[in-house]
Amino acid sequence: MDAQELGMQMLEYCRKFKIPQDYVMDILNDQKVVPMIRGKATEYAVEILLKDTLNAREWVVAKLNLNAQSGTHDEDVTVTHQRTGIIIKVECKNAVRGSFKYSTRARIKEPFCTVKCHRSRSDLSKASTTNDRYLMGDFDFVVCNLSNAIIAGATYSENFELIPDTRTVGRPCEYYGCDATYEALFEATYADWRFARAQDLAVDGVIPRTPAVRLENDPVWRPISEIEQAVLDFTRTHRARMKKR
Repeated sequence: MDAQELGMQMLEYCRKFKIPQDYVMDILNDQKVVPMIRGKATEYAVEILLKDTLNAREWVVAKLNLNAQSGTHDEDVTVTHQRTGIIIKVECKNAVRGSFKYSTRARIKEPFCTVKCHRSRSDLSKASTTNDRYLMGDFDFVVCNLSNAIIAGATYSENFELIPDTRTVGRPCEYYGCDATYEALFEATYADWRFARAQDLAVDGVIPRTPAVRLENDPVWRPISEIEQAVLDFTRTHRARMKKR
């Protein structure tokens, strides 16, 4: 899509939803709006990423724009193994804003951040149990990148800012080999896509709301380059279980 086509679609969008076109960028840049847009954008980014990473002759990656019905979970992205028809559900999440930690007083002594791995809205039917948490079976894999973790929370300008801790910021800059500026570190962390299996995250069948991701040598979160082997292993295990039944 070129700039002219994008502009025409933006004008049509404003007309359709009665948005004053002179203020559309103010609305899109609003600090309350940007997180919602970025969350949805992550789903499309994961779709593109998986299509680029997985062998297209073996896997079909799809994103369905469906609204979840009450009591059910919508699927962000699905990966289908073409030879067996087995469908793998992939959840797409961002890191918790400003969650990067590197301190001897932190619960994890190594550099880490957390991922927002819970529903955006509480499920009142589960208020006495898991409420907004995901359960085993809601999805099979979760994919995220670490960029949100280095964005300071509770800022008042329209621009994102780097977390105000020189020591904390210095460690990922060293790891990624980038300058200690917002732009450089944001680009580096955005490019750091990780994935985890739901079964490895779950505790008693429930996914933690904000599981931790270690910057280095995490035992659960793996680099996206390893996901094809992981989904293939998942497919083999799932097929073996089906044969036993």
